Amino acid sequence: MHLTKEEASAALAAIAQSRESSRRAFRAHHGHYHLWLWGLIWIAMAMAAHFGGPVGMQRFSPWLCLGGGLLSFLIGWRQSSQVRAPVDRRFIGVLIVLIFFALLWLAILRPVPTMERLFTYLGLICAQLYVVSGIWFDSYLAWLGLILAFLLMIGFFFFLPIFWIWVAIFGGGSLILGGFYVRYFWR
Repeated sequence: MHLTKEEASAALAAIAQSRESSRRAFRAHHGHYHLWLWGLIWIAMAMAAHFGGPVGMQRFSPWLCLGGGLLSFLIGWRQSSQVRAPVDRRFIGVLIVLIFFALLWLAILRPVPTMERLFTYLGLICAQLYVVSGIWFDSYLAWLGLILAFLLMIGFFFFLPIFWIWVAIFGGGSLILGGFYVRYFWR
């Protein structure tokens, strides 16, 4: 089967239009809320650690993560009623395997558990999941994950005395700015 030049151009235009429509739907139907939510949670956890020390971090982080998980589920459920997309089970499997092996590494290496070191490790896992998501779905998430990892490493190695302030501004701030990018500028 041979396509004429006009048929090929029409097919490419249809693909571009479909991609633009899906991005517009994603942007309009709460995709940015996940980034805003988790950016605020990162800021809250960092401030709990900064002002409350390890006790503040241990007291508030599980509740913030549980609440964030529930709100993420609700946002996703609301979004799924407006944007129909099949769940990619292979992608979910990849994320589960990455998290599983990250926890195994933690159990095997048994690093000296300072709060800053543990938060950086867990933050890098999150950044890795963003990068994998971005590669898998060809999206901005790959860049967001790389930027987040870079900023976490700079904060850990160069700004440890003000690490929690750094994480609040540059970690949580990156996610919030990423949400604004998706909502208002992503094309």
